[in-house]
Amino acid sequence: MDCRRLLVPAAACLLLAATLRVRAEDAPPLRALQVQGRDFPSLTMEIAPDLADAAHGLSPVPGCDRIRVRRLDELAPDWRRRVHGVQLDCDTATANDAGFETVALSARALLRPGQVELAGHPVTEVRLMDSELWGDHQYIVDAPYGQAAESLRRHVEASCRLWRLREETDAAGCTMSAVGDGLFLSTSEIGGIWIHPDPENARRTVYAEAWAD
Repeated sequence: MDCRRLLVPAAACLLLAATLRVRAEDAPPLRALQVQGRDFPSLTMEIAPDLADAAHGLSPVPGCDRIRVRRLDELAPDWRRRVHGVQLDCDTATANDAGFETVALSARALLRPGQVELAGHPVTEVRLMDSELWGDHQYIVDAPYGQAAESLRRHVEASCRLWRLREETDAAGCTMSAVGDGLFLSTSEIGGIWIHPDPENARRTVYAEAWAD
């Protein structure tokens, strides 16, 4: 046997591995992604429905068995290297007035340190809670409410004025109001933006965009 034939591909593999390692070490570190609000990443996806069920007229609305978290390579490009992992809880909610059951999703993305910022503060988690009747999308800011609230308020109000300027509507309603232990800005008849302490960790602050039917 000619051992040289085996050594050539092996050497090529070693050279390729060394080249990739050098490139990874030389690659510049990621700059923090500056999120603004209204720009939450999609963390879940629907598995293709069973065609046999559809042929028998069964509901096309996906149940928990047809919803899964996205793999890191399935996230939007800006998020792939910034997310450490994604967790998902899915429950069948109480049937609504029409007699149909709804699905309630709670997805959480754990972020790599220093990779995402909101209004100058690091973001440690993304929490997306959704059903057909309500939604609550959150950035978890790694700073106490007393430290982060003012800069987040300025960011929300400035963004509101910019949004309304683009839509050519009155920007007079862009002032956040104190509600309970936080701040609130109405953005529609059924929803708005909240800033409040994180009930799970007093050292963190929640930026939330929520609605309820």
